[in-house]
Amino acid sequence: MVNFNHNKLTLFPVLILLLTGCTTILGRRKRDNKSFKFSDCGSDPNRPILFHHVKIHPNPIVTPGTLELSMAGNITHDLPRRISIEMKVTKYFFNRIPFSLPCFDNQIGSCTYDNICLNLERFEKRRRCPKRLRHLDIQCYCPFHAGVFSVKNLAVNIPRIGGYAGSFVKVRGDYAVNFRILDEESGELGCLNLRFAMKKRNKGWLFRI
Repeated sequence: MVNFNHNKLTLFPVLILLLTGCTTILGRRKRDNKSFKFSDCGSDPNRPILFHHVKIHPNPIVTPGTLELSMAGNITHDLPRRISIEMKVTKYFFNRIPFSLPCFDNQIGSCTYDNICLNLERFEKRRRCPKRLRHLDIQCYCPFHAGVFSVKNLAVNIPRIGGYAGSFVKVRGDYAVNFRILDEESGELGCLNLRFAMKKRNKGWLFRI
């Protein structure tokens, strides 16, 4: 179920696409169900993007598989036309020793996505969002206007990790992801921290997840 108040145009679809990418490299070791944590890490009290709620299911995340994501927040005033997103992914060895993951193929890991509005122009020209986001009944291109968003149990595909990233990153482990949304002068528009974990899907016929 998706509910939008005020203007239906928000930054939410972009974050969903990035969350889909970042969750392909998040891992965990066995622990309790309180392992998932989120926080709005914005340092500017006048920042326009505020995150009030983020929740995932299942917890821990299983890969490959499907993640259900719930999120709520609001944009207090219209965003600029040029926006970038800086994503940092950290792996914790023994749940305490941090290691910053590099950016793989400009898609997975600690990557910076410059001027995301430019990449979304094809949707703006067609006035049509990707099929996976169309049922949300929102626009997925710039400019993003002030509004409130709330989405519940959105299905996100968690694929198998392959290639160089798969050989470099083991699925088991504890991770943190930091999203910073920036304007063209690197001013902070919003910030979101996630701390969660993932485990491999059991292939055995007796203990299949």
